[in-house]
Amino acid sequence: MSYRVLPSVFMWVIAAALVVAIVTVIDLAKSDGPVFIVSNGPISEVQVRQKMIADGWTNVLITREGRYFQVMGSNDQQTAHLVVDSQTGRLRGDDDD
Repeated sequence: MSYRVLPSVFMWVIAAALVVAIVTVIDLAKSDGPVFIVSNGPISEVQVRQKMIADGWTNVLITREGRYFQVMGSNDQQTAHLVVDSQTGRLRGDDDD
């Protein structure tokens, strides 16, 4: 391989890294839903439970899956399922429930 090819290869590697970075930023921006608990850091299961009860939810069940809290509860005779990001306090934006 000649030295003239190296700048071209380097340019393509930089372009690919830039595309990956842009796609990652867009994906992260889409996955954030509305704020559930205002927080400057990670939130706890206790905070999620207190917020649900304060908002009138009953029969609140919370399980942890990685960085997310899977939350189920009843309100006005309807059951709902929420996914809360434990790092940001936001609802997961791509939840279809």
